[in-house]
Order: sequence, then structure tokens, then C-alpha cells
Amino acid sequence: MIPQQGVDDARPAAWQAFDALPAGVCVSTPAGEIRHANPALHALLGYPPPDLIGKTLADLTLPDDPVPEGAERRLRRRDGSGLWVAETVAPFGDVDGAPLRLTLFTDVDERCRREAALQDRLLMKEALFDTLPVPVFVKDVRGQYIRVNDAFERYTGLDRRDLLQKTTFAVMDPGTAKAHAAQDRAVLAEESRARYEEVVPVAGGTLRMTSLSKVSFRDSSGNPGGIVGVIHDLTDSQPNEGRLEAILEQSPIGVSVSRRDDGRIVFVNTRFAELIGLPRDRLVGSRARDYYLDNHQRERVLERLRGSGAVVNMEVQFKKADGSPFWTLFTVNQAVIQGVEVNLAWIYDYTERRNMEEALRDMASRDPLTGIYNRRSFMEMARQQLARAHRFHEPLAVFVLDVDHFKKINDTYGHATGDDALRMVAGGCQAILREYDVLGRLGGEEFVVVLPGATADETRVVAERVRRNLARMPIPAPEGRFHLTSSIGIAGLEGATDTLEKAIHRADLALYRAKHEGRNRVVVYERGM
Repeated sequence: MIPQQGVDDARPAAWQAFDALPAGVCVSTPAGEIRHANPALHALLGYPPPDLIGKTLADLTLPDDPVPEGAERRLRRRDGSGLWVAETVAPFGDVDGAPLRLTLFTDVDERCRREAALQDRLLMKEALFDTLPVPVFVKDVRGQYIRVNDAFERYTGLDRRDLLQKTTFAVMDPGTAKAHAAQDRAVLAEESRARYEEVVPVAGGTLRMTSLSKVSFRDSSGNPGGIVGVIHDLTDSQPNEGRLEAILEQSPIGVSVSRRDDGRIVFVNTRFAELIGLPRDRLVGSRARDYYLDNHQRERVLERLRGSGAVVNMEVQFKKADGSPFWTLFTVNQAVIQGVEVNLAWIYDYTERRNMEEALRDMASRDPLTGIYNRRSFMEMARQQLARAHRFHEPLAVFVLDVDHFKKINDTYGHATGDDALRMVAGGCQAILREYDVLGRLGGEEFVVVLPGATADETRVVAERVRRNLARMPIPAPEGRFHLTSSIGIAGLEGATDTLEKAIHRADLALYRAKHEGRNRVVVYERGM
């Protein structure tokens, strides 16, 4: 039995069991002073019993490996070597109630050494990846960048912090990004490798011809992991000029190069010439400014260039040789080619998609029957006019129009004729109203108009013209033609805190008065209605 200090000597059987444990165990004070250590711990650390008694755990821990209790630490053996152990600590008290700690040490040195060797190999691979002289990137199966090396950052001028977890669509024009995404899908689907040549702007805006090699890989579970790509610069290789021009000619995106000092175009590819509608020899030597739709478009681009030195995917309108406009996604980089400072521009024809988006927005904002604003869009447009009236202290009025006896029209002539009548009412209103008046259909046979800059009395004149115009219009029906009448209620803006909803409510009250007085008339709201 090993001598004890401060431990109950009345339990020899327990201590014999303690000493017989195959794992290293010690009893220590809260300060770490060892009061008892079993033979296994002595053997583990290479000390003869009872040499560990009186030492502290801090004495036995290597100074560069301080760790909290209950974790892994590296203990110092008697010969000075280190030993990784996992420790488990359990507090208890002696017979006098003094606090002690029971610590179990498990030898994990071999596992820790394997992990350290693996970490060293990973660090070596990291260092090797970052010191490769060619740009390298890694994408996951979603096309997001997950690794790029230092050479990639230097070559492209892109910061990896702005690039990781993003796709090529965040850093390239849509046409190029779409092509890259298609390449990636093909490489992943075929689990193959591929090589492409393309012209790209790199750090500083210089135009370079590159060879891009891509290969797919699998993760540790055997599932598709993504793509590794390597970029090789071909610009300085021979022959070069013909290959560069051939690549630009095959580009689906318009490319132009213009001198920065005088704005003269020095190069365009075939796609650029097609978009403008002029032969290339007429474009070369002309000024790039001549192809913006207007000076406002050009100033937007110049402002962005002055601010950040580049324009990326800005929606800009250009004009063709015949003057017709077209929408583009416009990218410009300031570059140096053969010692000349130039603007390198890409234009991607965005017209069809833009028109489609505008058509969808228009469909969402229009009443499908009459083509005028639906209730939601009318309220949005009208609130803008109301805000402007409040801001500039200008008058504004609202009138609500209701077709008289519309149910009778539907019952007599049918719903198809009723729909035709509503379309003609909308057209009859538009024929009288100003271009900037806001006309909408609230629902059914009820229409509403906001007249910016008009008082209630001025609006009465307009509303009377609308009422008379509608009353004169012949409405076609299967049995011939008929005429309809309308009732209109008007309300003007009342004070700086008035709201659109309140104004429409007052106009509704005036409309009810018009109906009550016999229909086919215009009534202006008065207090007390």
C-alpha cells in the first residue's frame, strides 16, 4: 500500500481496489496537489512509487498545453517526453469534509499523434494549394465557390471573402455565367474533365485569353462533390492573336473596345455590330457615346465608372442605327491593351426579357377586363399623387363614377354586352382625362379617378364632360344599340393630414347623393352628407 496524506486509512480494501485499477488514477486537492496516485499512473508517467505524491498536476502538464479539466492534456513523463491523456474529474470529500478530487487518466497518445499527423498533412495540403502558381478554384455541386487559392485572387482581382458561397452569376455577366453553369453541369453529369478557351477581364481590367480546365470529384462518402478548375493564361503564348479574335467572334455577347481618352471605338465583334445594326468598319472609329439612347443613360454609366472603376450588369438602353431602342445588361471594365487605356464593354441583349418582365408587371397592375389600373395598383399610384400634393401644397381631387342601372343592362343584354359596356366606359373616361390623371376600376361598375393639381370645382367641369361623353356613346348589343348614364361623386383634398381613403369615402357619399337625386348627375361633397 502507498502511503497516504489526508486520506482515510480505515478503508484498506477500497484503496487496494483503487491501486489495482489498470488506468492511472490520482486523488488531489482543489489546488492540484497529488495526495495519492495508483501504481498504474506512476507506470504511465515513468515514476517509481510514491514519487508523484506531493507533486501538482500543473507540474506534470507541459507548459504549452494548458487545458481545462475534463478535456485532453499532454502530461510530462519523467524522461521529459509528452503523453496525451484524456482526464475525467469527480469531486468528493474526505471524512473531515475537506474537498478532494478523483481524476482518471486514459492514455490517448496514439490517437492524438495520428490526429496531429493528419492535421499536419492537411496544413501541408492547404499550403500547397495556396502556393500553386496557377489560379485554382473549387465549386460544390450547386456551383458555389468553396475554395480558391492565392493565385486565383491575384489573377482575377476578386477577394475570396466576397466570392465564397456564391456562384458565377454573382461575379460574371449573365451570358458568361450561363455558359459556365452549363459547362459545370456537363462535367458533373459525365464525371469527366473538360477544357475551354475564353477571353476574360482579369485584375486591373486587362483582357486575357485563358484556358480553363475542369474536372469533377467525389467526396469522402463517394457522392459527387463538385468541380476543381484550373486557369492557364494563354495570352502570351504563340500563335495568339488569331485565336483571341476567333473566340471573340464566337461570343454570344457584344464586345467593344474604345479608347478612354477620346471615346473612339477601336474594336467590335460581330455580335456587337448585329445589335447596333451597322457593319464593323463603320463602327470602328465612331464614338461609343453615339449609341446610348440618351445622355442620361450615358451619365449613369460614367458616374458608376468614376465611383468604382467598373460597371457590372447595369440595365442600360442603347439605340440601333435606325434609332430604335433596346435594353442591355451592360458591363464595362477599364483595361490596358498594348499600352493603351481603354474601356472594355460587354452588352447582353436584355430586350426580350425586359419586355416580358414589364408585360408581367403590367398584367399584375391592370384590370383584365378594361385594361385600366386594378384596385391595388390604383391605390399605389393615387397615394404617390397624394404624397406629392401634400409635399408641394397643391390641390387634388377624387371622383367616383358608377354606371346607372348596370344590373338591368346585364339582365337585358347579357353579361358579354355588360363587359363591353364597362370597357367602353373606361375608354370614354380616358378620352376626356389628362395623361397624368389616375384612372382605376374599384370593382363591378364602379370607377375612380384622381386628378392631381385640380380643385373640387375644377374636377366638377371634367366630371361633367365625362358624364356627357358616356351618355352620348352608343353601346352595341345583339338587339341593336343602347345608351347608358352614370352618376359621379367628387371630393377635394382637405388639409395636410387628409388620406386617400378618407377622400374616396367622401366622394362615395357624394355619389350616393347623386343616386338619391335621380342619377345621371355630378355631385360635389359637402359637409353633412
